[in-house]
Formats: sequence, C-alpha cells, structure tokens
Amino acid sequence: MPGDGTSTAYRGWPYKAPTPLSAPGATTLFFAEDVKSLIEQSDVLLVNVSPITLGPVDAEGNRSWIPQRAKDALQIPGSIWLPNVGYESLDTEMAAYLRNNLAHYARGDKSRLLLFYCTADCWMSWNSVIRAIEELGYCNVYWYPYGIDGWKEENFKLETAIPEPYLSHRASRIHDLAPCN
Repeated sequence: MPGDGTSTAYRGWPYKAPTPLSAPGATTLFFAEDVKSLIEQSDVLLVNVSPITLGPVDAEGNRSWIPQRAKDALQIPGSIWLPNVGYESLDTEMAAYLRNNLAHYARGDKSRLLLFYCTADCWMSWNSVIRAIEELGYCNVYWYPYGIDGWKEENFKLETAIPEPYLSHRASRIHDLAPCN
C-alpha cells in the first residue's frame, strides 16, 4: 500500500481518498499556519498539482488545458499550478512538463525548497512529492496534505489559479542542475 512505509509505489484511482500521514523523504505540514510561516520565512516554491482536463491535440500538434466552466480554480497565493502531474503514471510529455517546469522554477537547484499540495484527501499531491524526490532528485520537499481546503478553512486568502501552459518550458533542458548537498 502506498504510504505505509513499505512501498513508494504511486497511488492510482480513486485519487480522492484518505492519504497517509507522511510521504517518505518529505516534511509534512499539517497546519495552514505552518505553511504560512514557511512562506514568510523562506524562499519556497509552492506547487499546486490539482487536476484539470487536458484538451486533444489540435491541427498544429499542440495541446492546452480546458478551463473549468463553473468557477475559477483557486490556489495558495504565489503558487505555480502544474496540473495532472500527480497521476499514478505520466506519459513522456507530462513527465517532461513536470521535470522542465520544476527545473525552471527551482532555478536549476535540486535543493530548492518545494511544497506540494492539492486538496484534502488528494493522492495527487502525495504522488507528486514522491516523484519529485525519487524520480527527479529534489531533496528539500514539503507536503501540505490539506492543501487548498486547509488554507481556505483558516480563511487565508486564495488567488485564481492559472495552469502553466502545457508546452511551457518544453524546449528548456536544464541539464546542469545543482545536486542536493
């Protein structure tokens, strides 16, 4: 079982289900106040991994996100939104989307402090944390399992979330990433 300490296999469907209390290799923050303090006291990269629908390939061979109809998506202020990177498995394009965007926003530093979140009881954030540590080699990773829901419960301000374009940083290949110390 993912999260039980015996395996770090990624969790698949259903993604909206109770999550474990920790993610191997990451620091878990349970309270919005702790997240707020971390934001105020450090240079943390906030990564919203909430899902969104990815559109079909167009005539030029490009894809884009399909906006939600009912309401704006929200996130913790200052976050980047990398949708769908927390699925159980990622195709080559989605894996490159995650890798290249993290490299870009972490400024090539694998020891950059990253905090991943989604909503409460969302395995997408847990999967993303494990992927960042085990597959991508980031070493200063935090997880906020209550995410947007926990932030909202404390009446902290949320901002409208705009997903990183699907093709963003596609051509950037940062090969000389600073390793973790």
